[in-house]
Amino acid sequence: MAQEELAPMHDQSKAAPNAAEDLKDERAILAHVIETFPQTLRLSDLIREMDSAEDFEKRDGVERAVRQLVQGGLLFRCSGAVLPTRTALRAYELLLGAA
Repeated sequence: MAQEELAPMHDQSKAAPNAAEDLKDERAILAHVIETFPQTLRLSDLIREMDSAEDFEKRDGVERAVRQLVQGGLLFRCSGAVLPTRTALRAYELLLGAA
């Protein structure tokens, strides 16, 4: 029983750095897609431009970040293309103006 109680805590400490890394990836990818817009990026282009083509873990991180940003309504995917939504463009514009 003691091991069961320790296991969730161990998983949480391991998940925290991963969550922080995921957020960092999402920020970088969102910024890159918005700054590249109106040029259309394919997911494969995005992976290559983020220097993740050769490393499975990095490539997986880019794909996971794109998935999360799509679910959050900040990116749109269509036929392999990755585009920022109008909401993402407006938020980025407002945030840059505030900085």
